[in-house]
Amino acid sequence: MLTFLVVSHLATKFATGSWMSIESTVESSIYWSKSMLRDEDVVRRVMLTSRSLSIAETIEEATGLTLNGSALASIFDSNLRLDFSSATTRDIFDRCHMYLLPVK
Repeated sequence: MLTFLVVSHLATKFATGSWMSIESTVESSIYWSKSMLRDEDVVRRVMLTSRSLSIAETIEEATGLTLNGSALASIFDSNLRLDFSSATTRDIFDRCHMYLLPVK
């Protein structure tokens, strides 16, 4: 879920020049849970949702990554799920994972 939210933030920043609003971030987390048929713990979902923006900002600053149309096409599969065969998706996932390790 965190990778999906970070990608959503980065894509929104590219498309609009601003990060996703809190409302849009919450809606995206709900969309992810429903599309993956997962009923995530609400506290865990809120924790991931609240951290997604700071991670997206860190990734953008560290890598200069911009998710334009072609980059987004490589990140998602035809069912709008993250495609982990994409190097960009794996890199964002790894950065999210590294961020969460000290949190546990």
